[in-house]
Amino acid sequence: MSYVSRTDRRFQKVTVGLALENEFYNGRDNRLLSELYENPSTEKTSNTYRRLIASRDHKEREAAFWLELGLSQDPTTFPDKVALLNRIRQMETIIYDILGRAGQNISQSLNDWLNYIANAGESISQGYWIDAKILMSRAVDASEETVSKTSLTDVKMRRELGILRSETRRDFEELLKASFRLRLPEKHLDDILAVQGLHLKILRQQAAEVTEMGMNLSRYLVERLATAERLLLQENSETSKARQEIEQALTYLEGQANGIQDGAAQRRVGEVREELRRILQEGLKTD
Repeated sequence: MSYVSRTDRRFQKVTVGLALENEFYNGRDNRLLSELYENPSTEKTSNTYRRLIASRDHKEREAAFWLELGLSQDPTTFPDKVALLNRIRQMETIIYDILGRAGQNISQSLNDWLNYIANAGESISQGYWIDAKILMSRAVDASEETVSKTSLTDVKMRRELGILRSETRRDFEELLKASFRLRLPEKHLDDILAVQGLHLKILRQQAAEVTEMGMNLSRYLVERLATAERLLLQENSETSKARQEIEQALTYLEGQANGIQDGAAQRRVGEVREELRRILQEGLKTD
C-alpha cells in the first residue's frame, strides 16, 4: 500500500485539521491554526508546534499534541509503560488520601487533579497516548492551582502537594517522549480531506447556532463526521463503515430539513446536504 509522505502539503493539512478540531471541541476558534490549515507546510507546522507545546495554557498544549503528528519524527517511541503506570497509580492513591482530609479551598482542584491522573493512567493502559498526554497536561495545571490555593500556614500539606506536583510534571515530561507516526494511505487521502473539511465547517457553524433544533442537528452531524473521519484515519481504513456514517448523516439531515424555517439556516443546511452527497458520489469507494 502506498502512503502519503509527511512532507506532502495534504498530509500537513490533515494533521493541522486534527489540531483545529480539538480547538473547536474546547470552544475556541484558533485563527493561527485556521490560517495554517489553509496554507500548511512542514516548517510552519514545526514552528507552530514549538510555540504551542511551550504554552502555559493546557488547551494550546493539547493542540500541539495533534500537530506533532505532522512533524518529521523519529520512529514511533514510547516511555516505559509499566514503570509510568506504577508511578501514576501510586500518585493516584496518595492524592485520594489527601482529598479525604483537604479543606474546601482546594477540594475541587484536588479532585480534578485526581481525576485527570486516574484517567491518564487508564488511557495509557489502553494505548491511547495522545489522550494520556492531554489528561496529564491538565493534571499539571490542576496541580499548580491546588498548590497555589493551599494555605501558607499548612506547611505539611503544602510540602506533600509540592512533591506530588513535581511528580506530576515529571510524568508529563516522560509522556512527552511518546511520539507517533501517522500513516495515511494515498488512496484514502481525498476522502479524509473531504470529510475533515466538512467536519471543520460544521464545528465552526455550531458555535453560532442559537436554536435548539440547529444545535441538535449540528451535534448529530459532528458525531457522524467525526466517526467517519476516525475510521478513515485508521491504518486499515474501513471505507464501507465510514460511508455508512455519511449516509446516516445525509438521511438525518434530509429528514430534518423541512422543519427549518429560518432562511439562512435553510441555505446552510442545503450546502451541507450537497457536500454530503458529493462525498458519497465522488469518494468513499469500497475496496
